[in-house]
Amino acid sequence: MIIGIGKSPLADFINRNFRCESVYAYPKFFDDKKLLLSSRTGYISYLKKLIKIHNYIKVALWPDYISYRAAAKIVNLDLLHNITFIVPIHDLKDNEIGEELEAQGFRVFYGYASDKKYRDYSLEEFLGEAKGEKWYLGVSTKRELKEALMFGFQGIDVTGFLIASKNEQRKDPKILRRNLEDLLRTISKPQGRQLTLFDFLEKSTLIGEFTKGIYSISNNIQKMGGESRE
Repeated sequence: MIIGIGKSPLADFINRNFRCESVYAYPKFFDDKKLLLSSRTGYISYLKKLIKIHNYIKVALWPDYISYRAAAKIVNLDLLHNITFIVPIHDLKDNEIGEELEAQGFRVFYGYASDKKYRDYSLEEFLGEAKGEKWYLGVSTKRELKEALMFGFQGIDVTGFLIASKNEQRKDPKILRRNLEDLLRTISKPQGRQLTLFDFLEKSTLIGEFTKGIYSISNNIQKMGGESRE
């Protein structure tokens, strides 16, 4: 699994003090959200910056909602084939952007948004639709990390809150190093059989059947109680 760390003091710390093949800190993991969110046309500056520093980048966030054709009008995308792109999936139709990039020879991760306000689908729907490699965007809690491991995501990007929950901890190099090493140990542990969409749905069905059974038993007990009083 690849761990991406976006532009931040944490990325600066990792670049200065930490070396690991599976940890990509900015700019190796490129996600300049400031440019993307600067305006409606922020993706233009973002793409141009990608071209400018593409030799330093391994994995990059693809601009939200932007098709291959639209991007190709801005820059020469042939210069970016060394980069693996994460296509953020806000709507399941966004999978088409990833498929279009793959058709042009790019390696692609399909990005699942951890925050519900950035997507209009459930995890099971995403797992059913995403045909390629999967990336869990914005992992900030242990629950999200566990979910990414359980369902076999090939990459995640993490926030400082996952590495160190308190601000003072994020300023302590020893704590940062220890917590990063703990994260790597967690990810490298055998996770057992990774769950698939079928397992997800099967589990939901079993829970539903179990709940129905409980209600049925409860109703029978109530009926028996009523009959005995009569």
